[in-house]
Amino acid sequence: SKRMSAEEKRQVVLGIYHKTKSVYTEKEILSLATKAGVNANTVADVNQGLVDDGLVDKEKIGGSNYFWSFPAKKDRIVQIKHEQTLQSITSLQTK
Repeated sequence: SKRMSAEEKRQVVLGIYHKTKSVYTEKEILSLATKAGVNANTVADVNQGLVDDGLVDKEKIGGSNYFWSFPAKKDRIVQIKHEQTLQSITSLQTK
């Protein structure tokens, strides 16, 4: 098997969340992503990158971090960006 690019790893991890629509602990997402072919040493960094980019939500409850992402979130982010772009165009046209 060939090595996965960073983007492929991101897609695999995000795909796990979107396919199952479940909430996971860090240990659970590590296990699932490793089974899906992502190198175990990179899962935490890939997952944190998705959190930093707003594609995965993270909440600390008690002593554990929980992670989740639902397919509609990505659609909503695209919709917001589209609306912001339209506002930018409108403000440029009125100058």
